[in-house]
Amino acid sequence: MFDLLDVAERAPDAVAGVAGWVRVENAACARRLAAMAAVLQARLSEVDAAAREQWCVDNWAEVAGQLGAALGVSSGVASGQLLVAHALVRHFPQIRELFGAGLVSYRVVAAIVARTRLVTDAPVWARLDAELAAQIGGWGGLSRAKLEQAIDGWVDRLDPYAVRRSALRARGRAVTVEPGTDGSGVRSIWGELLAVDAAVLDERLEAMAAAVCAGDGRTRDQRRADALGALAAGAAGLVCGCGTADCPAAAIAAGSGASGAAVVIHVIAQADSLESAQVGCLQGQSPPDEARLMGARLAGMTAAQALRRAGPAGPAGSSPGVVVGAGVLPGAMVAVAAGRAVIRRIIHPGAAGPEAGYVPSRALADFVRCRDVTCRFPGCDVPAFGCDVDHTIAYPRGLTQASNLTCLCRKHHLLKTFWDGPGGWRDRQLPDGTVIWTAPGGHTYTTYPGSRVLFPALCTPTAPVRLAPDTTGGGSGKTLMMPRRTRTRTQDRAHRIATERNQNLNRIAEPSEPPPE
Repeated sequence: MFDLLDVAERAPDAVAGVAGWVRVENAACARRLAAMAAVLQARLSEVDAAAREQWCVDNWAEVAGQLGAALGVSSGVASGQLLVAHALVRHFPQIRELFGAGLVSYRVVAAIVARTRLVTDAPVWARLDAELAAQIGGWGGLSRAKLEQAIDGWVDRLDPYAVRRSALRARGRAVTVEPGTDGSGVRSIWGELLAVDAAVLDERLEAMAAAVCAGDGRTRDQRRADALGALAAGAAGLVCGCGTADCPAAAIAAGSGASGAAVVIHVIAQADSLESAQVGCLQGQSPPDEARLMGARLAGMTAAQALRRAGPAGPAGSSPGVVVGAGVLPGAMVAVAAGRAVIRRIIHPGAAGPEAGYVPSRALADFVRCRDVTCRFPGCDVPAFGCDVDHTIAYPRGLTQASNLTCLCRKHHLLKTFWDGPGGWRDRQLPDGTVIWTAPGGHTYTTYPGSRVLFPALCTPTAPVRLAPDTTGGGSGKTLMMPRRTRTRTQDRAHRIATERNQNLNRIAEPSEPPPE
């Protein structure tokens, strides 16, 4: 494979060099997927594999956890790639050979796997493999829509009931909240609603935005955005931003929180952020200098001039916070949120000894969650306040103290608990919250508390772990059983495929036009 490297480096044409590296990248990706499929096959070949197929965290989920840790991605991302790897081994030997030679990309291969998911007959798989392998060499430059159309054309020709039909637009409605990764403290929302619901929402936001008094410094768009947040919190109206005690609009928002269940968002922040002096820069119109630089005069400046005259940097001056599960929040926005929040001080345990009993106190559990921020399994980002607080060394041998507690989402808590032992997952925790994981194959992965960068004080070492006498007699100490699926993962997939094929059968059987009278 790597004989292509020298060719790429010596190529007089840089574009040819890029093309050579693309082929190397494709071939390397094919080998990675082959190795992933081999890990799955090894797990499925074990003596007790069949008994674990109905576990909630089954063979596939455990392998996805291993692969996610090795790849530095989440278990979900690894599972998606494993699905492609498994399909290549089972159904597409000729396409797999082209992929291994670097002649097709992962994008094309993944699209083929996704668009042929409803095929069930071995002869159809074989024909698709042969026909697509003869065609796909030139498909790398196709757009996503054209690529799917090309694949669907062959599926329709060989197995019409297996074509992935586009659902009606109404069936595909959804609302997506974009992860906040840029540190701005703002997140994007987009989606599609039923037309009636969208009209109701639009009118409701407009009415809430118009109900504040003239002293509110926010623009109409800012008030509409804030009104959506108020609706999500169950408020009856938008709190006016004028700050006066006798605001005529105060009565409108008096019903805030009266409808719906309470929604809790956890924000970790330093004390200096709760009263930031920079709040004003978040409201109203942009400063004149900023507007001017964003306008026509910017076109006449060099980059250096524009940067020198960029003016104030915006909301700064106080420490940022973290919305657990949603990223960094600038200090000025922390102060805004603090005005309508319940503030609870997080106390570092210091050298305090273990607590009595299995369940940690609220203060200790809050500290562990704020220290960890997310699930501590490699690659997992489940927010800490949606996780279990787990004893690293199982209770009662491992006592209830900060240096023996970490946050694990329910899936990875089950993975650690039931896929354990000498050939399973093991974890070791240090007093500063660092966790060293050992995977079934012996590979180790280190995860650090999510607070380590912005709130390093939370990672100050706590009292070392103290162990109680072993009362299990050398046994596992487990008192619960792994939750079980009503159907195995394979049965679930087969059911979904059969359901969608039946829908296609009914759709194809329906006449497109009414019969003539």
